[in-house]
Amino acid sequence: MARRNNRQAIGPGPGWTDVFRSDDAGGTDGPGARELLLTCAADSAFPIEYRIEAPQDPAGEQAQLDPGEAARITGHNQLIRHVVMRGVGGAATGGTEETTF
Repeated sequence: MARRNNRQAIGPGPGWTDVFRSDDAGGTDGPGARELLLTCAADSAFPIEYRIEAPQDPAGEQAQLDPGEAARITGHNQLIRHVVMRGVGGAATGGTEETTF
């Protein structure tokens, strides 16, 4: 299990910030992940919305993490290659805390 950066500055919406992007999705975070632990830092000023871009969540669907919350996402039948986040109401702090390849 690799540790990642859960102290990323996450910009406010409507735009999205990459928090995990595999090599084959045009990023530098290594191979696709079997599992990710996403977090919104406990001291984040605002909540975070996140969505999986590859494999793609349906249009308009995202989930929210409040400060101090975490979500473990698993690629059941395929690898997770791209995850994005945005602050809800303003800039937030969070990211990918653990990655299982």
